[in-house]
Amino acid sequence: MSNLKIFNRRELLRASAIVPVLFARPSDLLAAQYDLVIRGGRVLDASQHIDRVADVAIRDGKIAAIKPKIAPSAAKEVFDATGKLVMPGLIDIHAHLADPAMPPATCLADGVTTLVDAGSSGFENVDNLVKIVQSAPIRARILINIAHRGVE
Repeated sequence: MSNLKIFNRRELLRASAIVPVLFARPSDLLAAQYDLVIRGGRVLDASQHIDRVADVAIRDGKIAAIKPKIAPSAAKEVFDATGKLVMPGLIDIHAHLADPAMPPATCLADGVTTLVDAGSSGFENVDNLVKIVQSAPIRARILINIAHRGVE
């Protein structure tokens, strides 16, 4: 008689479930739960009635959790926001998108995620402004001035 062990289905399933763990890379076993954790900032979100110091976890570009403490080991990257404000993107309702000194990309660094140009151009010269809006890295909207050329 050989030393061959015969497994029943339950034993085989149990044994086969552990095989991937045995051959997995350590980094795969300890994969981070979040892409980014922003720690210790004052979280402000009027739409959610939030105004408190907390940690914000982000996964796949979306807020996954807002908690008093999130372990740094739960994230691929950690940003210390102590003494800073953490809030949803801001809307600048008085932008001049055609101003070369202030292109839409510069506003993103200040937390602005949406711009509104409220009449820099009129119907005669709106084409340039439309091109700027179409290439902007953030949301941008324009209102057309009643004057033919706007307030240039």
